Amino acid sequence: MPEDRRLVSILFADLVGFTALGSQTDPEVLREQMARYFERMKAVAELHGGTVEKFIGDAVMVAFGVPRAHDDDAERSVRCGLAMQESMAVLNLELRTDFSLRVGINSGETAVKSGDDGHFIVGDPVNVAARLQQGAEPGEVLVGYLTEHLTRRAIVYQPHGRLPVKGKVEPILAFRAVRPRSAIPRQSRGVGDLRAPLVGRERELRLLLDVFGRVAEDRQTHLFTMVGNAGIGKSRLVEEALARMATEFSPRILQGRCLPYGEGITYWPVIEILREDAGITMEDDRETAIRKLDNRLASIGQVSEDQSVLARRLIVVLGLEPADTAIPEVPAAEVVTELAWSLRRYIEAVASQNAVVLVIDDLQWAEPAIVELIRQVTRRARLAPVLWICMARPEFLEQHPNWGAGLVNASLITLNPLTRPETSTLLSGLLDIEDIPSVLQGSILERSEGNPLFCEEFLRMLIEESRIVRVDDRWQAATGAVEVRVPETIQALLISRLDTLLAAERRVLEAASIVGERFLPEQIRAICIDIDVDSALDELLAKGLVVEDTTGGDVVGLRLKHLLLRDVVYGGLAKRSRADLHDRFAIYLESATSDRGAEYAEIIAYHAALAFSLTREMRLSGNVLSRRARGALRWDLFLGERAFARGDRRLLADFISNARSALEADPGDRFDTDRVRLRLLEVEQFGAAGRYDEAAATAAEVVREAEGLERRDLAAAAHLATAKIELERNPSSVLFQHHAAEAGQLFRLTGDRAGELEAEWLTVLWRLGSGEGQAALHAAIRLAERAVELNDKSRAAARFATTATFAAQAGLPQKASECVQRASTLASEAGARLGRRLVLAQAMLDTLMGDPERAVDRLRQAVVAADEDGSSTLSLKRLLAIELIRLRRYPEAEAILEDALRRSQDSGELWNRS
Repeated sequence: MPEDRRLVSILFADLVGFTALGSQTDPEVLREQMARYFERMKAVAELHGGTVEKFIGDAVMVAFGVPRAHDDDAERSVRCGLAMQESMAVLNLELRTDFSLRVGINSGETAVKSGDDGHFIVGDPVNVAARLQQGAEPGEVLVGYLTEHLTRRAIVYQPHGRLPVKGKVEPILAFRAVRPRSAIPRQSRGVGDLRAPLVGRERELRLLLDVFGRVAEDRQTHLFTMVGNAGIGKSRLVEEALARMATEFSPRILQGRCLPYGEGITYWPVIEILREDAGITMEDDRETAIRKLDNRLASIGQVSEDQSVLARRLIVVLGLEPADTAIPEVPAAEVVTELAWSLRRYIEAVASQNAVVLVIDDLQWAEPAIVELIRQVTRRARLAPVLWICMARPEFLEQHPNWGAGLVNASLITLNPLTRPETSTLLSGLLDIEDIPSVLQGSILERSEGNPLFCEEFLRMLIEESRIVRVDDRWQAATGAVEVRVPETIQALLISRLDTLLAAERRVLEAASIVGERFLPEQIRAICIDIDVDSALDELLAKGLVVEDTTGGDVVGLRLKHLLLRDVVYGGLAKRSRADLHDRFAIYLESATSDRGAEYAEIIAYHAALAFSLTREMRLSGNVLSRRARGALRWDLFLGERAFARGDRRLLADFISNARSALEADPGDRFDTDRVRLRLLEVEQFGAAGRYDEAAATAAEVVREAEGLERRDLAAAAHLATAKIELERNPSSVLFQHHAAEAGQLFRLTGDRAGELEAEWLTVLWRLGSGEGQAALHAAIRLAERAVELNDKSRAAARFATTATFAAQAGLPQKASECVQRASTLASEAGARLGRRLVLAQAMLDTLMGDPERAVDRLRQAVVAADEDGSSTLSLKRLLAIELIRLRRYPEAEAILEDALRRSQDSGELWNRS
């Protein structure tokens, strides 16, 4: 039976005069009345999220926080007690009785044992709750001190005085609950519910609203970037702008954020946007997530012809399936471009129904891939009312000085610190305090440095130290509050603030700093296994260091009040503690995400890598180092292989470096297979960089190592990689034929039909490139047909498109036309997007059919599109130059050939030069 210690709120309710009533009422009538009473009280309790633990005579015991804790369990319990009193009054009218109810509520840490027949809850809070119920007057709800402390922002109380309790030396402090402060639960955290007003940002707010007005009116896409230091007020300004937009225009608002510390967390902000729009949650399994995405695509109604194409690419973006299986027809180097295309089409479709606002926070932590994706989407956007709002710190512009350059639909503003008068206005707005001593006010203004965050946090500390107090509904400076203990910088301010916390509260913040700015209570419980996280979180909520995350209008979890707070807490952690916490969180995430591990792989790998690197840095050894090295290696190899499939060279290099470090830290025989996988990635890395000699040498070593391990699958992959290198480096080399043949044979022996087909296709490509003619064309068509037989329509479509190009080059218009038709049909059936392959084939057909001008126009458009997408243009430019030469437009052809030749030489490829 699971046991734990947790913060719960216990409610006892008891009918007044039940004993006397029983002697005056017929037993059957009394039984019916009591059944109605218990039924009504149970319904009220469950409506508020409580668990009815027992009925004892006429008494009811309800637990809040068991079996599942809520951040507002104390508030729920008090609201439940008040609702029980109201329900009792209604029940009296229905039964024509005059029952009355006493309710007592108390909160605190209890010991809970859960089993099949309920929960066994023991502890002082349970006893005190029963005593409070006994001390209440008929119709009253009495609560203890902790309950009142946790709910005073939500419930109106009157002091009741102290109640003597048997077994306690001192009477307990009790409060009478009067009414909720709001009809709908709305938690108010922090000291005095301080909230910084928007001060000194009228011009920026007006500009942002004007931009959105133009976006909505002209139905155009716009990129709006806001740059400013941490705490300067970017989020507050955007929050105000979004609120006004929602009131005036009701746009679709979707938000994502770049995670602050992690290499390799590439598409996370886009994933958050897609999840929010499609209603995908972390609890959804892979099938549910895909179904929700499909349903959303269907509901949009503007992408019916592209729905399958979009779905398969968006599945890759969401991490639900790797690119090489979801979109195998797309070359690795073109995956990022394809993902950008799918996101653009998706956003345009959503915007066809209503204006869309996409908010990307903390862009300074974005990976290059997400930065380029935003560039591509905004550059190539069609006429659609979409406003991108990107928030970043100044270092983002240092990393990307040309951000937004060349885009007519882009704006960039910088938020500067507030002036001293504006900061003074902010201070007054926060506290509505006029008689603050000038010395104290000057100190606050000076230390705040025009940063709203500094000002707000400074005041919170003064309030908690009782240097600023509430008197007669007004804030006043306490006597002698002239000189204050204040740090020189914001970092010192936050460290001092953290030092005032209890040990448990500090540990929870440390755990939260590992998870990120936003987190769920269960994530912290998984990391902090020996403290009462719920109690600590409640205190942190009351102190304003942690607030509810109301993204999208609903409470979806918790977040640190400021990201800078995370920086300071994380920086104060001992490295050994960091390693332990990263390790625990990586294990938790891997378990929690289950079959969606691929979607969260980059985050899991980030924490596993840090756990390992910190462990190694601290010179730890033995099982701890070995286990963490294995964990980091496993995820780095997985992500390295995925980065290669997506064509992300920079990430591939990072993961290769990390994996190499993990192997070096704990070399052993058990790592031999992983070492071969790593070397295969190095081969691909060298080849992508045009370092063909190194790639070939490494591939040869990998072949020997794989054969030594008797791993035919790895040997096949190594031979295939070598064949690809030789095809680019020296197409006429016999080495290519040897390795392609070896790869095909090994793939056959291992039963890998897809690998076998790939090896055969490389051979056919070599034959086609060598000008073999009809025989090679027939072989290519046979391989395409084999892909159809294997139900791999995407690969078959790509093969037919490539074959069409060579058929056109061979002067076989009918054969080329047939292949183009087959490719188009199969691509449509599979939801594949062939792009350049079909353009090449169609351009060649144009020439054969006597329309070279159309071929030139088609190729020029394809070159422009490829340039915008960042795709390779070598094949397109080579064919374009050939067509221009046929038209005797020699100067144009010469310029294009010179550029293409330079690019080919820089990359080291020979295919287009051979």
